[in-house]
Parts: sequence; C-alpha cells; structure tokens
Amino acid sequence: MTTLLDPSSRSLVFAVFSVFVVICLMLCIVTGADEDDRALVRSDSRRLRSWQQGIAMGGDTTTVATVTVLVGMVATSGFDGLGVMLGSLIGVVLLLVLIVEPLRAHASLTAADLLDARGSGGPAVRVSWGAVTLLVCFPLLVVQLVVVGNVAAALIGQPGARTGCIVVIGCVMTALAVSGGIRGTGVVMIVKSAIALPVLLVAAVLVLHRFGWDPGRLLDAAARGSRTGEAYLRPGGYTGEGWVGAVNRIGQTFGMSMATLAMPAVLMRAISTKSPRGARTVGRWMLGELTLLYGALAVVGVGAAALVGEALREAGPVAQVFTPLVLGRALDGGGILVAALACVLFLTALAAVVDVTLAAGIALGRDVLGASGRRPEGAAEGAAPRWSAALTGAVAAVVAVVAADWNLVVVSTLWLAVCGAALAPVLLYALYWPGFTARGALWCLWGATALSVAALALSPYASGTPESIFPGHDFRVWDVTIPGLVTVPAGFLLGWLGSVTDPRGAGGRRAGAGAPQGTGHRMNRPRAAHR
Repeated sequence: MTTLLDPSSRSLVFAVFSVFVVICLMLCIVTGADEDDRALVRSDSRRLRSWQQGIAMGGDTTTVATVTVLVGMVATSGFDGLGVMLGSLIGVVLLLVLIVEPLRAHASLTAADLLDARGSGGPAVRVSWGAVTLLVCFPLLVVQLVVVGNVAAALIGQPGARTGCIVVIGCVMTALAVSGGIRGTGVVMIVKSAIALPVLLVAAVLVLHRFGWDPGRLLDAAARGSRTGEAYLRPGGYTGEGWVGAVNRIGQTFGMSMATLAMPAVLMRAISTKSPRGARTVGRWMLGELTLLYGALAVVGVGAAALVGEALREAGPVAQVFTPLVLGRALDGGGILVAALACVLFLTALAAVVDVTLAAGIALGRDVLGASGRRPEGAAEGAAPRWSAALTGAVAAVVAVVAADWNLVVVSTLWLAVCGAALAPVLLYALYWPGFTARGALWCLWGATALSVAALALSPYASGTPESIFPGHDFRVWDVTIPGLVTVPAGFLLGWLGSVTDPRGAGGRRAGAGAPQGTGHRMNRPRAAHR
C-alpha cells in the first residue's frame, strides 16, 4: 500500500494536513477553555450555536473506524457491513429521543453527575463510571492512532516510520485537547465535518456515475467483484452462518445501537447543549449529517467491492484501513481524489483523538481522581482534567505502538462491547427507573465490563485463527465474535438484580431522585451560576 500516492499528491496531502493542524491549534487557543475553566467544560463552552453543536456531535459519532473499518467491511462482507451502519443510526435516534435532554437537565460536567442527581450515585459509583469510561476510551484512542500512523507511513512510503508517526501525532492531538477544552474541540469537529462530508459525497457520486446511476448495476458488479456472488447481498459474509451467525448479526445491531447511545465523547458534548429547544435543534443537525454520511459510506463501500474487490481480498484484513484510498485510485488516476480521501482519514482520526482524549481526561480528573470529596475549586479544579488528558494521550500513544499490528476490528469490538453493555444500561436505568440504586450501578458497570472482556477473550478474536491477537494459541470456547446479544441483556439484568437486592433500595435514594425527566430541573448544577 505504499504506492497509493505519487510524490506530488503526497506533497498535497501533507500540505493540507499541516495547514489543518496549524488552523486547529490556533482555533483551540482562540476559542478554547480559559486557565480557570472548571474541568474544561465551563458553561461558557455553550457559545457554540445549537446547529454547530449538532454538527460537532455528529463528528463525535464518526470515528476513523466508521470511515475505514466499516467501509472495508461493506466492501468485503456486503450486507453485514451495512447492518453496522443501521445499528449506529438506531443508536443516534435513541440518543436524541431518550438521552440528550434529560442528561442536559441533570448533569453538570459528566454523566456521573446524573447518577448523583437521580439517587444512584456516590463516590464508588462515580469512580467506577470514570474507570469504565477510560476502558471505553482507550481502545477507541488506540484505533484512531494506529490508523493514522499506518496511513501516514504509507503516504510517505516508509512503513518503518509508523511508530514515529503514531507518537508525534498523538502528542499533537493531546496538546489540542488540553488547550482547547470542549469549546475548542467542538470547532475542530465542525471543521473536520465540513471537509470530510463533501469529499465522501463526491466519492459516492463518482461511484454512481461510473455505473450509470443504476444501483442494481452497482450491486451486481459488487457481487461479482467480491467473488461471493449472491452471498454478498445476504447476511453471513462477516458474521457467519447458523446459530453463531444469527447471534453475531443480532448482537451487531443491538450492541452498536447501545454503544452509540453511550459514547463518552458524545455524552460530554450533549451535556453542554443550551436548552430543550436547542437540544432538538442539535438532534436535527446531527441526524441529518449522519444520514448523509452513512449513505455516502455505503455507496463507497459497495463501489470498492465492485471496482477493487479482488485487490482488497488479496491484501487481507489489514487492507481495510486503506479501502477508501484504493477506491480513490481506481476512480481518479490523477491522484486528486486519493489525496482528498487521505486527508479525510487524517482529519477523522485526528479529530476523534482530540475529543476522545478530552473525554477520557475529564473522566479521569473529574470522576476517578475527584471523587474523594476534596475536589479543588477554581484554577486547581481545571488543572486535574488538563494533566489527566495529557497523561491519557501519552499512555494511549504508547499502547497504540504496541498494538499497531493487531486486528483493528478486535480493538473496535472491545470498546463497543464495554460501552454498550456497561455504560448504556446504567444511563437508561438512572433516567427511567426510580428504583435504580448505587449497588445496581456498580454491579452493571463492573459485571458487564468483565463479561464483555471475557466474551472477547474466549472468542476467535483472541486466539485460534490467523487474524487473532494470539494466532499461535487456541483457548477459545465459542465462535461468537460480536457478543452484544449476550452482554447487553446481561448488563441490564445485573443492574436490575443489584438494585432489587439492595437493602437500601426502598428508602435510600437521595432527595431529588424522583425528579421528572426532561423538565429542566437542575440538581446541584454548578454551571447554573454562570448563566
């Protein structure tokens, strides 16, 4: 994959990339959080308009796995890759309908504030929520850094430079997160969306034009190019056949929906929406952006199967990262489209690194380290999330170097599984079940996390196949690779069981736990004083 760009195109890509980084750094400095901003998300961060918040939240939902791994899945597996997109859109709808406004009403800085306000919180729950949030953010950060490192090394034609690319880019993006806060990173997300969406739409239009604007002709060509025939248009290409395939397919859609609903970076930004009316505006812009984006990605993935399916199949799973670039080369021999798509991969990965690093740093500084009851005030309160974000970014870069040769689908499945099985049930229970208690939250957070890790560790993702993390060993006990159908219901069950067996459940809930959702009620919201 080192010949994707000619020297002139490489120069164009790096020129655009350098300009983007410089502009983002300037925007973060100009619009970012002040030194005394509490946890980098002070109420002043609401200067972004509602439509801008919607675009930024749509950008938060779009990770580099969406643009690379997902497009690669559509190109090689067909129907199953489209199922992932469907699950993500369902999750966005659930987020907008069930989560955004109640979360805005009860949380001040992090989602753990919601648990305190609804009577199912406490120091132990806050620490647990923050720790599980870190377990979700780290694999996501690793995926972004590995992808951008691989792409950067391929573009300069030096595969051995991948480690240096990962470290340098990780440091730059961590600096942007620390200096910008939620307001500055929101501007970065808007710039990224303004560049990535038009480029992907142009690529989709070129694919359709190549096949005479006939979707049937495109699908037929994709079935032939994938060498799977009619199986390309049926379930099972990625998830498998029989009962294992059924469990994988249902778990794929179900787990993806729950994970999208509870993504830490999206929740962080949802808390800063302005008002109930603003939340509805955010939802419209977010859903519109993602609908266009997923439509374009679906066409790009199917077009890749039709035009370069054989090349992708010969290159193996690693080629999924480069699927958009390989397609761009087939569509435009001049290299301009390849350069534009390479910039999209850069921008998507870098913007995701910035926001996820910020979310992880706030979780570490505010929830994990700040739950001792001796939380500092003023400038000291803003310092902890800043150095926590810096530490998170540095550790993620080191882990990304170690995991650079792993199957990215495995790493992506890990964070999706934990997010959907542990964070989403706690969030929904806290909002909509008055009987939910701190014990239920703890059982759900830790029990579902342990079950998700165990399910993946005992699956073919970890051992027993050439694409496994440990291909030389075989300690798998089942063939299910997408355990959402098991882990998500288990998370809800653990939350319910812990709550109904809690002796303090009947009368131990805090005052205000029964406040109605979506009424605009504020419980101990420090930001209210800044309005």
